[in-house]
Amino acid sequence: MKQKWQFFLVLGGLFAGFNFFSCDLETPERISIKTSGTNYEFPLGSGSFLIRDKMSASELRKNFSENLSEGSEEIKVYDYNPTQRDDDVLQYLIKYPIKEVSLGLSADGTNDINFSTKIEISNLNENIGKALTIEEKSYTIIETGIESVIPENKGIPFNITAPTFSRIKLSAGNFKISVNPEGTVSEDFELNARVILCDGSGNEIASSEERNIASGTGNSPLVLDLSGKILQPEMRFKLSGTMRGGTAGTVHSFKVSMQADSFKIQKVTGLTMTAEEIGDLDSNPETPDGCVSFESDFDFSGVNDYLISAEIKSGKMNVFSTIPEGWSGITAGIEKINVSQGEGFKVSENEFSDETLSAEESTKYLFNKTAVLENQTIKPSNVAGNVKVSGQVSVSFENATLVFDEATANPEVEIGGSCKIDKIKSLKVNISALSEASDLTGEVDTGLNFSNLLKDNLGDASDLIKNIEFFGVEGYVFAIQPGIEVFKGVNYSNCKLEAVYETDGIPKTSELVNGSLGLKETKIDLDALADENYMITDKSILSPENYSVKTEDSAVCNLLNDMPDSLKIKYELSGFSNATNELELTGEDFEKLTELKSVQIFILLKVPLQFTLKDKFDFPLDSHVADDYVTVSDVRSLINTINGNGDTFDETEDLLKRDSEEDFKDVKKYFDLVDSVSIYYKATNSTQLEISGSIKDDSNLIEEKTLSFEQSEPSAEFKKLELTGEEIKNVFDHYPFTPKIPIKITADGQLRQIPRNAEFGMSGYVQIKLSGQVEIWNKNEKEEN
Repeated sequence: MKQKWQFFLVLGGLFAGFNFFSCDLETPERISIKTSGTNYEFPLGSGSFLIRDKMSASELRKNFSENLSEGSEEIKVYDYNPTQRDDDVLQYLIKYPIKEVSLGLSADGTNDINFSTKIEISNLNENIGKALTIEEKSYTIIETGIESVIPENKGIPFNITAPTFSRIKLSAGNFKISVNPEGTVSEDFELNARVILCDGSGNEIASSEERNIASGTGNSPLVLDLSGKILQPEMRFKLSGTMRGGTAGTVHSFKVSMQADSFKIQKVTGLTMTAEEIGDLDSNPETPDGCVSFESDFDFSGVNDYLISAEIKSGKMNVFSTIPEGWSGITAGIEKINVSQGEGFKVSENEFSDETLSAEESTKYLFNKTAVLENQTIKPSNVAGNVKVSGQVSVSFENATLVFDEATANPEVEIGGSCKIDKIKSLKVNISALSEASDLTGEVDTGLNFSNLLKDNLGDASDLIKNIEFFGVEGYVFAIQPGIEVFKGVNYSNCKLEAVYETDGIPKTSELVNGSLGLKETKIDLDALADENYMITDKSILSPENYSVKTEDSAVCNLLNDMPDSLKIKYELSGFSNATNELELTGEDFEKLTELKSVQIFILLKVPLQFTLKDKFDFPLDSHVADDYVTVSDVRSLINTINGNGDTFDETEDLLKRDSEEDFKDVKKYFDLVDSVSIYYKATNSTQLEISGSIKDDSNLIEEKTLSFEQSEPSAEFKKLELTGEEIKNVFDHYPFTPKIPIKITADGQLRQIPRNAEFGMSGYVQIKLSGQVEIWNKNEKEEN
């Protein structure tokens, strides 16, 4: 039951008296009460609370959460009870994360390593053009002796006999045409003609410029521009133009030959060529005809810095080439493939075999080769680090379709590969090269503002805490490694943690740790150890084998006693190493690292509720008296905040909860019956705090009343607070009644410990002493009126 005990000290007796006088009684003819020497007692009941309930771990978590700045890490609070004794000191564990340090060491560095390169088939366009074998034909011309037109005809058929193809579409290129007479023509004979190229049906494809070729083209052949034109294996050509002079009837035979020049193919269909017909493709004299050499790397840059060596238990390497989009009819193979890494990784050609693919998948690749990796050793530190892949790709065409990019003269074929290491047998790494774990600096904003936190818990009396000095607060820094044996002995040779904050606007720094920070294989899970009320009883949590380093003596106490605002933790970590600067991991260790890849660094505070009180401040500050007491001017404000009902304390509110001076007007005449009201009370106070108080009224309506909240034994007599009849009249004749209830707490500098079972409460009863006789009903008088 929640008790407003700050009110019942005064109101209990008064309201008990009011209830007595305002009972519904039957109406007699006349009523008088003779009260001399009569005492009435009314129980006030009792009320108390446990300190641990008001300051539970869940409540503290809530308070911390409400006072964290946006983006701050969650602070976790636990009720720490290692002795499981209720008479032991109440204490807490407060956990705050500092840094999650990635080791940068996992299977990601050696698993699914890929390479991709493009090889340019630099001479393919030109070689196809060069490979065109065009029949040489004769064209008959008869001198007419007069000017005449060359007779129209369908043209002379000719074939491109090699290579075999269906269609060739050119984006650029020419036919150079030589037209030369087999004999001597007449001196005055002129043949002004152009050559027209036609398809097999005689439809014009292209034509050359026109000029006099009677004596032949010599070293200046006619040129047919074939840009955007389509060539066929069977075509025709003819001459078109005029002729004059000569001797009528003289017959001449002109030889016509064609040669492909500067071909840039856009698309070819039905192409069949052997490797020998394709010829030299990359201008490398050591590369056979129809082959292209390539060289690339498996990129091991992700592990080059830290990996000394790794022995592979199982894995595979794949080298492949996908068929370019729009191509078909290509037969390709890979030859002289070589994979090497200096003294380490080596895969020879005979270790590769065709990958097993479905019929549909196989149509996507020029080739797809796989090698099984077992007992191979990776040693990236011996060379540049990457695994070199080289070889030759041979190609031939069978009824092929090739599509070329118009933007480039030479087609490109992509070659790729992947290296998948499924299991590692053993691994050796250089610790100091784990860059993600070394030389770390930063600042963590805890988001804590103790001024706001205290205001939420102590209201306007929050400065009360300035008289408190905490003792026995300890800080433990945990650096939890991923749970692998070889990490024992690994540490940061230099670790510096500082608290950076402000107190009353003054910047301050407190050094928490300055030394080494060893990694620990701590398997303690605080959340798992806590019960539903966040209580932890496991005493091994703070044993040396679990934490890495303890904070400097008194550092955390001094920090808390400064009541810091805007608390930040600044960290500097360097010298991540062990005695040999190397880690040798088994395959099992390495697999664990795929799940646990980081070191968790956090600080754990053990905060016992023990402190000293010193008389440094009274509140308000201008009323301070050095009397070995801490004085709070009105305890009702403090208790209003502790009760946490969200109401703002109003010191002008009437203590009797009256809305106006008219309240209780009808019962004031009965106050003559009251000789005195005495409140008898006992305090329950096992907090080890010596508290006393008083009720003061600046209007002198009542004399100052003293209160004592010392622990009372069950057999002890009740303490007494008495209000005279005159004082009660004064209170009810005055509105509002606003006395103050200041309290004093002994501040002698002695260490005080709040036990887990610390309780504070009150119990008591009211005794009302009546005297005299009062007529409270006269029927005759009422009728006369």
